[in-house]
Amino acid sequence: MHMTATGQQPRMRICTTLCDIELNVLSTSDISVRNEVINLGYAQEHPHGILSAASFLVSGSSRDSLVCVLNFIYEIFERRMPKYNLWLFLGNSAWQPDTKIVRHRKLWGALKARGVEITDGCCVQEVVIDSDSRLKFFGAVCLSKLSVEPAVDALLDERCSYIIALPEDFDVQRILNVGWSGELSEDLSLFGYFIQAGGLVFKRVGEFDDSERGFVSIGSPTSVRNLLD
Repeated sequence: MHMTATGQQPRMRICTTLCDIELNVLSTSDISVRNEVINLGYAQEHPHGILSAASFLVSGSSRDSLVCVLNFIYEIFERRMPKYNLWLFLGNSAWQPDTKIVRHRKLWGALKARGVEITDGCCVQEVVIDSDSRLKFFGAVCLSKLSVEPAVDALLDERCSYIIALPEDFDVQRILNVGWSGELSEDLSLFGYFIQAGGLVFKRVGEFDDSERGFVSIGSPTSVRNLLD
């Protein structure tokens, strides 16, 4: 797949044993100016300079289509950027009561209790932030190909979540202590940690009643070009 920094690519078809979908890929070299990918005018003030973006969208609202798109993204890194890992970053969007069961389940246990378990991932981490007798948990798990499907379930279950591609030597733990909201407009400054290291942030976009759903990726111009070329 090749795309110019400011261009767009015609819809492409993903045909595998698991899915047959039409994928629409768009890109922009600067998210601070009006574009068809994502409009974040305040990105002009980002301390790490110009940010680029790419979107990977499919028609409809099928969960399985989202799985296919994330699998497609995962395979891009396997083929072209093998020294990168894909991580699921997950957190609580709302404060939790400070109870024994909340502290016992923590983040991943509470997710499992809701029917979502990230199987076949590794390097599972989490931290707790305490404020006024309320708790928020933030965690990360390094994904394998087999954990892509449950990762999509987690993304659908919790809005305070991202898929982040990072160099394999990146220290994830220091980011967990910062926390995040899951809203691009509020987390843009946090992305500097990832972007400075050459990472790419993927956010799930589109709700059940939208015509398209998928992922938008934000990173440095170089990182986005490496993803698409």
